[in-house]
Amino acid sequence: MLELAEKSVEATRSYVVVDRGAGQPFNEIFAEQERIRDAKESDASLPDTLLFVEHAPVYTAGRGTPYEAPALEGLAPVEWLEINRGGQTTFHGPGQLVCYPVFDLNRHGRDVHVFLRKIEAAITRALEFFGLAAFSRAGLTGVWVPDENGQPRKIASIGIGVRKWISFHGLALNVCTDLRYFRAISPCGQDGQVMINLADLCAARGIHVPSMEEVKQALERGFVEVFDLGEAKPAPQPRLAKPKWLKVRAPGSPEYLETKKIIKDLSLHTVCEEAHCPNIGECWSHGTATFMIMGDLCTRRCAFCAVKDGNLESLIPLDPLEPIKTARATEELGLKHVVITSVDRDDLKDMGAAHFNRTVELVAQFNPETKIELLIPDMRGKRDLVETILRGDHVSVLNHNVETVPRLYRTVRPGSNFVRSLNVLRWAKEFCPKVKTKSGLMVGLGENREEVLEVMDELRKANVDILTIGQYLQPTQKQLPVQRYVTPEEFDDYRVEGLRRGFLFVESGALVRSSYHAWKHTAEPEVVSAQ
Repeated sequence: MLELAEKSVEATRSYVVVDRGAGQPFNEIFAEQERIRDAKESDASLPDTLLFVEHAPVYTAGRGTPYEAPALEGLAPVEWLEINRGGQTTFHGPGQLVCYPVFDLNRHGRDVHVFLRKIEAAITRALEFFGLAAFSRAGLTGVWVPDENGQPRKIASIGIGVRKWISFHGLALNVCTDLRYFRAISPCGQDGQVMINLADLCAARGIHVPSMEEVKQALERGFVEVFDLGEAKPAPQPRLAKPKWLKVRAPGSPEYLETKKIIKDLSLHTVCEEAHCPNIGECWSHGTATFMIMGDLCTRRCAFCAVKDGNLESLIPLDPLEPIKTARATEELGLKHVVITSVDRDDLKDMGAAHFNRTVELVAQFNPETKIELLIPDMRGKRDLVETILRGDHVSVLNHNVETVPRLYRTVRPGSNFVRSLNVLRWAKEFCPKVKTKSGLMVGLGENREEVLEVMDELRKANVDILTIGQYLQPTQKQLPVQRYVTPEEFDDYRVEGLRRGFLFVESGALVRSSYHAWKHTAEPEVVSAQ
């Protein structure tokens, strides 16, 4: 039997860690990966393995990548190897933490795309432990951080191989490596100047510069949380058939078509379309829509959401005319209550807070009688940005969705944090006491009733006024599957429990979404029995 465990682990853990230290030749470590992989293929009961190492300097290239002569002016020659993984050329060397997750994908979904996204999420989680916000970019596998000028810089590269559903190769996180070796090539097809070190980033921001050992511990913890390594994963379930109460009529009324035309003529985006909302027919037929500002490309990869991912090439500067276009659309539609949301734009220095505020100011100027509701991202947990959005005293409802119960965050919202979301709602009420705060939950993702009630309690502690609860529906095959369809009776029970806890309004039903019946929530609450 192959001996894998190099440090003591609890018997309940389903993984082991092998740490080979610094200065290790690439080929020797690759041979060790192969031995571990072969052993797991022969014995499916063997645990998943995290293999940590700092390599001796080497350039590695994925299958079929043409040779690129490094411009090593003033640097010692470095070996160049073509290896059996995906991805292009990259550098490994001292000061860079390389982690090879030799995982049985039969335990983790048998989906290479999802596996890559989870590795990105594990790295992102590790960086959060050091107070750094990181994000992924569609089409540019790896993990990115904003530099001091708000420009995206790459801090981690990923290239994996999978054979018989067992993974090998892995990730490289730049801690304090010599970045000149990247500038001598085009790492992963990018300009070498795009690479950045964790140590340099921390030093520039005046925060603790972690040791290599601390980074290893953080990355291990990130993998444990994202891949749920401490407990057995449930077997994949077949896709569930929709029950009859989820049937909706296809949109097509004259009012719907007129709303669609106005939005198209002004080149605006709506979350109604981008997120495949089931209520689009009802809402647009009533001349209402939820405007989505800052474009239609998002820098987060939430596992439940169908909004398109943005990357370095596709993300564009904010449209300075978008605030006035939104104000005009509100006027043309004759809205008495307008909802404005956005994609996440972590590439922007202020996450788009000033753009939100400008949009609110112009909507209020053109439509002084219209109630304004905002549905905002978590702004990476920065209170000053939440306050920037609310300046001007024009917002009636400030909504930020917690989306799911804390236990499911690492699967459903791997780039987010439940406490951070609660803080956003708490800060909004503290800064602007008269604003009504609002949050929403999706159910059917694997949560239980007790967890939903606990989230209600936490939201009330943060003085949240309005709660929406709706059935999660899988937008496309790329998103998480539905675990269970919640019954109408259960939704009624959640509504009663919410009212008992003191929420002013509770919208709870299979087709409820964040903006469902939003215009009702600025009125005086109905007197409802909650016996």
